[in-house]
Amino acid sequence: MKRLTVIAAAIMVVGLCISSAFAASTSTSLNAGTIGFNVGFGNSVFGDSGVVTINGKYFVMDDLAIVAGIGTRVSSGDRDADYYSLSGGARKYLKTTELAPFIEAKFTFAREKDNTSGPMVDQTAFDVGVIFGGEYFLHKQLSLEGGVGLGFGKVDIENTAPAADEDYTYFGTRTVGLSANFYF
Repeated sequence: MKRLTVIAAAIMVVGLCISSAFAASTSTSLNAGTIGFNVGFGNSVFGDSGVVTINGKYFVMDDLAIVAGIGTRVSSGDRDADYYSLSGGARKYLKTTELAPFIEAKFTFAREKDNTSGPMVDQTAFDVGVIFGGEYFLHKQLSLEGGVGLGFGKVDIENTAPAADEDYTYFGTRTVGLSANFYF
């Protein structure tokens, strides 16, 4: 996962350098009625790597989008763990220029089953998060996005072993990471 993060950061830096030459001609697709898709990696609720997330956006106004997404990971071999998530919320853009900062409120339901290190552990989380980030447009229909956030949620853990089930509530920071956006 560290290698993937370094590669993604390098691609973003190269893209920013190349696109700065075309900055004057780059416009954005942040307009009412636009549909966008976001593809990223990682899961900040349980802290897993290898999770693929796909989010959709529909712009109800030039600076306001409704967002919904799914996340998944299926493992096999030595690691026997499955993960899926559903999320929804709203994103408000503070600017709709080439560098578009935003704030997003999102609700996420996530579930993970894992018996990698012993008996089956079944985790379910209900998470409410606020994400602060930005999109940098490399092209009118392509942007790179990064963000960080805060999350509050409740996790229920069911163990199949003699260990007791657990429930806990958390509040803390989120690393949302880098992702790519495609607009139509």
